Amino acid sequence: MTDPLPEKKPVCIEDLVLQSATGESVPVYVPSRGSGRAGRHMWVSAADRALWEEIVDEKTPLLAVPAEEDDDVITFAEQEVDRTCRAGEDSWFISDARPLRDLDQPTGGFTLPRLPVQCSSDPTRITPVERAAASAALGCPPWELGLCTGCSQMMRRYGQNAAMYCNVCRAALNGR
Repeated sequence: MTDPLPEKKPVCIEDLVLQSATGESVPVYVPSRGSGRAGRHMWVSAADRALWEEIVDEKTPLLAVPAEEDDDVITFAEQEVDRTCRAGEDSWFISDARPLRDLDQPTGGFTLPRLPVQCSSDPTRITPVERAAASAALGCPPWELGLCTGCSQMMRRYGQNAAMYCNVCRAALNGR
């Protein structure tokens, strides 16, 4: 009867990161016997991987570092970053070079014919005095106050028993 292999201690993630950086732990891919596409990725010691490669008579190829191309150089265009949100606008604003998708082309479950209309670009400013008065009137702490999604009225928006819509908007949404 052969002796079982000694049990190894579990490796903490911090130790694995350090060992992988120093080359003590290396990645190994073990293909599944049943399916050529399935397999398991794991981290093992460098000695264990060398033993595995000897057993299966296969060497892991080293990744080739691609040569730097001329268009890989990063340059600064000295242009101010445009921070305005253009979602919902009728005009086309192209921020990257990816091809544009037709609005009627499906992407997942369904496609909206166009984006919903955006709310006002100038958010409502609430002064500390107004927030304190609304907090007292609604009987909740000031940090639980927010604006109704439907009509932008001050309401209890956050915390326990809070809602996204005020009572008036909820009644209108429910058809009462």
